[in-house]
Amino acid sequence: MIALVDCNSFYCSCERVFDPKIVGRPVVVLSNNDGCVIAMTNESKALGIAMGAPAFQIRDLIKQHGVVVRSSNYELYGDMSARVMDTLSDFTEGLETYSIDEAFLRLDVGAKESFTALGREIRGRVLRHTGIPVSVGLAKTKTLTKVANYHAKRSEKAAGVLSLERQAHTDLALEQLPVDEVWGIGPRYTEMLRRHGIESVLAAAGLEKGKKALLALASKRRAA
Repeated sequence: MIALVDCNSFYCSCERVFDPKIVGRPVVVLSNNDGCVIAMTNESKALGIAMGAPAFQIRDLIKQHGVVVRSSNYELYGDMSARVMDTLSDFTEGLETYSIDEAFLRLDVGAKESFTALGREIRGRVLRHTGIPVSVGLAKTKTLTKVANYHAKRSEKAAGVLSLERQAHTDLALEQLPVDEVWGIGPRYTEMLRRHGIESVLAAAGLEKGKKALLALASKRRAA
């Protein structure tokens, strides 16, 4: 199994580690020269603040709701990322740092353990060692770990950890995943799929299987 560990609102979480008074409050981090929003917490998203929004356009929202604004501090974020990755390396020799706030881990578990339990252990240890909350998605491929992590972040039941070990769980996760959330699918391809009535990833997968079956049948008929 592969795990994708993704730090939640990483830049904002780093700021909260060093200023606990802002935990639970809406926070945004601005780009160089405080131009645009490059990171925000869920509380900020709920206010309607969009990623990339110019700071001058959201001044009223910031003032009205007491949004905490921080200038970007990349030296701090790099140091915190190194701490997170160092903690993750305790769980595997197969650690692949994907970005400053994401990493893939190749994992094995003992007979009496489960991948969900291991995911919760990873999540808890990173939080204890660094103060950074993470989400953990586990699956058999990197693409499916992205799907698992998407739901781990959003599902109250998952509580930050989701393992797609069973096919039924995988199908449900794909059925509830919008096509534009698939790793590598951009706006144009999303628009094309939706024109054909394909809204979920499972529907897209079914379409692809159907196309392959039709092509195989056509090939057999030509051979006959």
